[in-house]
Amino acid sequence: MTTPILTNGVSHELAQWRARNYRDVRYHLCLTLTLEATHLQGTIEISVTLARPVDIVLDWRAASTNPHLNQVEAISINDEHSANWRVEADHIFISQVQLKTGANVIKIAFTSPINPAGNALTRYHDGATDSNYVYTLFVPCDASTAFPCLDQPDLKACFTLEIVAPAAWHVVSNSKPEFVSDEIIEARSNKRWCFEATAPISTYLFAFAAGEFAEFHDAASPLETRLYVRRSQAARIAEEHVAEVLRLSREACAFFAEYTDCAFPFSKYDLVILPEFPYGGMEHAGATFLREEAVIFPTAATRSDIFARAELIAHEAAHQWFGDLVTMRWFDDLWLKEGFATLMSYKAIEVILPSLADATWKYFYLRAKTLAYQTDATDGTTALHQIIPNLADAKSAYGNIVYRKAPSVLRSLEMLLGSETFRRGVQLYLTRHAYEAADWHDLVLAFEDASGRTLERWADDWIHRRGMPRVRVEVNDENASFIRITQDDALDKGAPWMMRFDVLVATLGEVDSIVPVIAEASTHTIDIKQPASPAAFIFANHGDYGYGRFLLDAASQRFLHEHLDAVSDDFRRALLWGALWDSVVEGECAPVDFINTVMRFLPREEDEITIQIVLQWTTIAFNRFLDEGGQRGISSLLETFMRGQITHTTHALRLIYLRALLAIAITDDSRLFLKGLVSDQAPTIELQSRDSFAVIAALFALDDEDGARLLETQTARDGSDEAKRYAFAACAARMDAKQTYFAAYIEDAPRIPESWIEASLTWFNSPRHAHLTLEFLPLALERLPHFKRTRKIFFINNWLASFIGNQTSDKALTVIDDFLERLAIDIDLERKILEASDLLRRSLKVKAKLINSPYAGHDFQPDSSSFPRSGI
Repeated sequence: MTTPILTNGVSHELAQWRARNYRDVRYHLCLTLTLEATHLQGTIEISVTLARPVDIVLDWRAASTNPHLNQVEAISINDEHSANWRVEADHIFISQVQLKTGANVIKIAFTSPINPAGNALTRYHDGATDSNYVYTLFVPCDASTAFPCLDQPDLKACFTLEIVAPAAWHVVSNSKPEFVSDEIIEARSNKRWCFEATAPISTYLFAFAAGEFAEFHDAASPLETRLYVRRSQAARIAEEHVAEVLRLSREACAFFAEYTDCAFPFSKYDLVILPEFPYGGMEHAGATFLREEAVIFPTAATRSDIFARAELIAHEAAHQWFGDLVTMRWFDDLWLKEGFATLMSYKAIEVILPSLADATWKYFYLRAKTLAYQTDATDGTTALHQIIPNLADAKSAYGNIVYRKAPSVLRSLEMLLGSETFRRGVQLYLTRHAYEAADWHDLVLAFEDASGRTLERWADDWIHRRGMPRVRVEVNDENASFIRITQDDALDKGAPWMMRFDVLVATLGEVDSIVPVIAEASTHTIDIKQPASPAAFIFANHGDYGYGRFLLDAASQRFLHEHLDAVSDDFRRALLWGALWDSVVEGECAPVDFINTVMRFLPREEDEITIQIVLQWTTIAFNRFLDEGGQRGISSLLETFMRGQITHTTHALRLIYLRALLAIAITDDSRLFLKGLVSDQAPTIELQSRDSFAVIAALFALDDEDGARLLETQTARDGSDEAKRYAFAACAARMDAKQTYFAAYIEDAPRIPESWIEASLTWFNSPRHAHLTLEFLPLALERLPHFKRTRKIFFINNWLASFIGNQTSDKALTVIDDFLERLAIDIDLERKILEASDLLRRSLKVKAKLINSPYAGHDFQPDSSSFPRSGI
């Protein structure tokens, strides 16, 4: 069979060809780590069974930094030294003339780089204890920058690993250590760690971490779970966090095993807490890596922090079944693993976090679905099943669609099929494809077999189609005995969508009417019983069963602006907050109306996460949807409101309101207030280090003359590695630092860790400085292809959200459109730009419309007792 043409990356054509011809892949890695290593030395034995005479094409890609350190030093094939091989594009080509039908063993000696940031192999130096840590991160296809391999998800393999490391280090990998022995190398004490063979896993799921870890053992866990953390954090995590983190992990794994009727699929399960880890977590089979700040809170923990940590721990645990046990065949179905992991994490939280159980699905709406809608309403959105021609494009698949829309769509399917039928479908899917790879066809077939229903139309709408429905309510003025529900495509490019949702007709003091709808046509006329008193409001997604933008009619908007606190149910009220915000984004509600409604009713809310999300929308309304005149007109009132909440509410809510104030503060009163928080005076609120640096950053953004002095004082108080990152981020807000920072951002060989850059981007691109940062926008866009090749998964999303997301002018939009018209860039990057610029386009349209608000300028007071909460 003809070998496909070799190109950079891993083409889908090559991957499919290898999957047809290669079987029973196994890896044996022997690696050496030194105390301050800048490179990894090792050998790998790759066993591959060939069904017929074909070439072997391995993946071997130069790392984005120090590519000269990626070296192959020797290759032997079936125990014979070979010189008849070549490196071509990102591959090692071995001709079939040296191979045989059946089992072949290829042994390769290699060297690959270890860097402080931006590589598959990362080294972190902890200044507090003068200790070093090394860890891997291979997702989506970076294993081949560390060692030669077959770097595609469907060629699962068993890994055995030997690592020689300094004697004081502990090594963690996917499987249990089989034995550990002492070894002297160059007069230095070392240990050789030999690990058991893993179950079949994909290359992106293989991992190890090494360093002077402190270890905590969960004696109650049947999985023998151990938690590892750097020594400098051991006392803190032991005192404040370790018991809860281990409990959450243990109980989540037990929940998933019971729900799926499938025991934990690997020999053990460890948690490794790592500083400056690029993502919240990574679900390596049997060994999840977690970002330190997501587990060990750097500030006083809010309800949002506690929930986010529980979601993260449950999400990564769910991946052991969804992604690790059953892996997507190609990254075009990335949504399979991420969608299930998110959905299942919320199911688990409902059980393992009793204090928040009643709010779980409210948080699912606020934290997941609203972000999905934010992306899915843009021309940059994609279908769940994405076209990925090459694994070099796989990073672009990550974002709100796979993490937020996918679980939302799966939950809607559960509502359509029923909970038990959905669960049987999940169990069938896992049973049929355990330790193998699967795709969307396999999942749909499992649900069809479990339900006895044909899901072809559902799959067409929700797996292969991009965008979402937009649902409107129309009340007939002449005959209010019926309500018309109309559905269209949010992108104005498609037919109606198949889904189920419930229409709520809320009345005052009477029983509400709830009408279930199975939508398949573009217009639905729903007859409802005429209530004795007029409807207070109508909302077409009661219970949050549907997926899409469910918009309020004008009368319902008016009622909720005046009487939102009459809605007594917390979940329902959260949905209505979201519907009011959607009306702003769609240009059907004046931004100032939303802001005034927030000032009037948000103090009545008690839930921290609801308040946090609504305040995020409020800062967007202020910064993005109001022009300078509009901002000046309401800034004093809005900032006074926020300062009042910071002064008088509970500690956790004070932090939430403070972070919102930092995003919008422009008045001298707020400037003085913020300076008071970080001065030597008795502060209004006690701040921990990260928030103190954030306050100083906001003062820099306001060009405050005392910013430098306050920064010097704060850095003297806190000299930790984390504080250095916070200080770097804060200084990005300085008006005189833009050129220096931007030059550092775009270096070919970056000296600054990605985590530092990402922490600083928001302050560099403060909305107050849009006139300064506009000049950097063209080059920021031109660097995207380079970042796609060299940066980690979420970097481009964060880069564009900052450089485009904080621009507010039509000049910025002209730069973006000119760039898209002038340069031919990859379609995935074009879509990222369209997604990031959507809110700019919308806000400019809203400003141009100059919506006349009947409420604009009203001084709404927090005390809104005009309408008691009844049964609405």
